[in-house]
Order: sequence, then structure tokens, then C-alpha cells
Amino acid sequence: MKFDISYTFDALPRLIEGAAVTLQVTLIGFLLSVTLATVLTVARTIWPWKPFLVVLGIYVSFIRGTPMLVQIFLIFYVLPVVGIDIGPMTAGILALTLNSCAFVLEILRGGLASVPKGQTEAAESLGLPVLTQWRKVILPQVFIVSIPPLVNEFTMVLKSTPLLATITVVELMRVSQQIFSRNYHPVEVLTGAFVLYFLMCFAVSRGSVLLERRLHVRRA
Repeated sequence: MKFDISYTFDALPRLIEGAAVTLQVTLIGFLLSVTLATVLTVARTIWPWKPFLVVLGIYVSFIRGTPMLVQIFLIFYVLPVVGIDIGPMTAGILALTLNSCAFVLEILRGGLASVPKGQTEAAESLGLPVLTQWRKVILPQVFIVSIPPLVNEFTMVLKSTPLLATITVVELMRVSQQIFSRNYHPVEVLTGAFVLYFLMCFAVSRGSVLLERRLHVRRA
């Protein structure tokens, strides 16, 4: 069977719709993970209660030590058993959030270690409340130095979204499967999906470079 690019072009409109869903779940999942990881980072620093730190350590170890697909299945199939019935889209976003949060936690911990202690000491000497210190002094510096690993984590979340096809989330890979199951031209359809995945990741990468340059100029 010869490669026929016309099948790629025919599939593009639906592939773009699937790519829009992919971006949607990626953005929501990543933003929720960063928000949750930020709250947990602040909490474990200003409230180092041992049981809390142990639970947090178990959570991070579990997420980093198990496949993403297993985590998706646990959320999608196990939660309804205990009375929590959620749809595929919600389950997918929740899985992406919980998975990414564990990695963002470690990224922020590394960023926090790079903030000079003199910054927090100066904020304390000015009499700033603890939460104000974090909001105006510490967290901005943490996020600036964490931009490269956070962008890398975003692309990892984006590249994990095809796994959501296993729970019937109609994202880019699921749409691709639906199309080539009808026209029997998987190579042409998956080529279109490959190009769209590449363009999304490339746009994120280039955007992060421009953001880093802009922040560097402002700091200079």
C-alpha cells in the first residue's frame, strides 16, 4: 500500500479538533498540578508536621514509581467502585494533575533551594507576614529559576495525553484511531497526528525560550 498524503489532508480537520482537546486537558491538568504543588510546597516548608511529610513522601514515591497508565486506570475504574463516579474527561484531567503534581513538587523544591537565604531574612526583617513573603519574595524567584524544568514537565504532560484514549477521552490519538479504523490508512493519519504533536511541543519550547529571555532582560 502506497503512502497517499490526501488521506492526511482529509483527516486534518478532525485531527485539529482532537488536538484542541489535547491542549485543553494538558493546560487544565498542568495548571491544577502547579497550583496544588505550590500549595504543598509552601505548606511543607512553613508547617513541617512529620505525618504530613510522610504522607507527601509516599504520594510522590507512588506517582514516580508507577506507570501513568496504571494511575489512569485506578482513577477511572476504582473511584466508581467507592462511589465516586466521574466521566472520562474528568478522570483524565485528574490523573494528569496528580501525576504531574508529584514532579512539579520536586521541581519547586529545587527552585526553592536556589533562593538565597538572605532574601527571606530581608523580608522577615521588614516585618512582612509569612504568606506575603512567599507571594512577593520567594515564589516569584522560585518560578523564574524553575521555568526550564516546568516547560519540560508541561511537554511530558502533553505527550502523556495519548494514554487517555484508553479511557475513551476523544483527544488527538483517539480521533486518529477512529479515522484510520474507517479508512484503513493508519500511516497517513498518524503522520498528521505526529505533525500536530510536534508543532504543539515546538511552540511550547520556543515560547519558553522567549519568556526566559524577557525575564532575563527585566532582571538585568
